[in-house]
Amino acid sequence: MSEYKPQDFDKKWQGRWASSRTFEVNVDPARPKFYCLEMFAYPSGHAHVGHVRNYIIGDVVARTKRMLGFNVLHPFGWDAFGLPAENAAIKHGIHPEKSTRGNISHMKAQLQRLGISYAWEREFATCDSSYYKWNQWLFVRMFEKDLAYRKRSSVNWCPECDTVLANEQVVEGGCWRCGTLTEIRDLEQWFFRITKYADEILEATGKLTKWPEKVLSMQKNWIGRSEGSKIKFRMEGDFEADIEIFTTRLDTVFGVTALILSPEHPLVDRLSLLSSDKSDFQKKVLEFRSQDRSARLSGEVEKEGFNTGQRARNPFDGSSVEVWIANFVL
Repeated sequence: MSEYKPQDFDKKWQGRWASSRTFEVNVDPARPKFYCLEMFAYPSGHAHVGHVRNYIIGDVVARTKRMLGFNVLHPFGWDAFGLPAENAAIKHGIHPEKSTRGNISHMKAQLQRLGISYAWEREFATCDSSYYKWNQWLFVRMFEKDLAYRKRSSVNWCPECDTVLANEQVVEGGCWRCGTLTEIRDLEQWFFRITKYADEILEATGKLTKWPEKVLSMQKNWIGRSEGSKIKFRMEGDFEADIEIFTTRLDTVFGVTALILSPEHPLVDRLSLLSSDKSDFQKKVLEFRSQDRSARLSGEVEKEGFNTGQRARNPFDGSSVEVWIANFVL
C-alpha cells in the first residue's frame, strides 16, 4: 500500500477537478436539481477552524447529493460589505477595498486548498457593483411601494466602533467586538414594513409540514403577530403628552394600577426634567439601559423599577395611575 502524501496527492486531484470543471454545473433536465449554499464568509481576515467546520459540512452534503445523481449547484461568495471588513481595514491602516480584496484572495486559496467542491466560476462578492446595484434597485422598489420608511428609534450604540449594534451583539452591557460599554441613542433610521405581510407569512408556516415544531414556534414568535387594542392615557398636570399602550385584553383596562415605561421610551428624558432628583433619575435609567436586553426579557437580571412621580389618567374610568420606569419593559 503506497504512502498517503497529502501535499502531493491532494494537489494532483484538485488540479484535475479544476481543469475538468468537475464541480461546475450546467442545465440538465434529465437529473434532479440540488442547490447547496452555506453562509458566505466575511473577508475581514483569514479562514479559521470555524470556517472550515462549517464549510466541510456543506461539502459533505454537496458531494453526497452529487454521488446520488443530483445535478448539484454548490456556489460560494463573500459577504464583503459591513463593519467587520471595515474595522479590519482601519485596524491595519489599509484602504478597505485593498484589504477586502486581499483577504478574499487569501481565503479563497485556503478553501481551494481544502478541496471543497465549489462552483468557483459562479463566485461573487457583495462589494461588487454588479451585485449591490440590485440591492439598491430592490430598495427603491420598496420605497416606491411605501414599504421602506424613516423614523427615530432607540438603538444600542458602541462609541468605540462608532456604530449600531443588534441586541445579540451586546454582551453583558458591552460591545461584542471591543467590550466597550454600549449606550442607548435615539437615531433616525430606515425601517421596512414587514408587519404588512405578517398574516401571509403566518399562514405560510402551516404549509411547512416537514419543519420541526420547535423551529416553527420560533418563527411564529419572531413574527410576533397579536390582535388587540391601542389605548392612550393622558398625562396629568403640566406634562402634555399621551402614553399609548397596546393590550390583547381590553377587558382588564378597568383594573390598571400603573403604567410602566421602558428605559428607552421617548418620554423618559422629558420625565427626568420634572424629577426632584434629576441626577438619581438619570443614573437609574442609564443602569437599566446598559443591561443586556435579552437578559432583561428572559428574567436573567432582577426586575427593577421606580416611580417617576408623575401620573396619567385612565380614559375609561377617569382614575389616576402612577407612571413607572422598569428594566423588564422594552
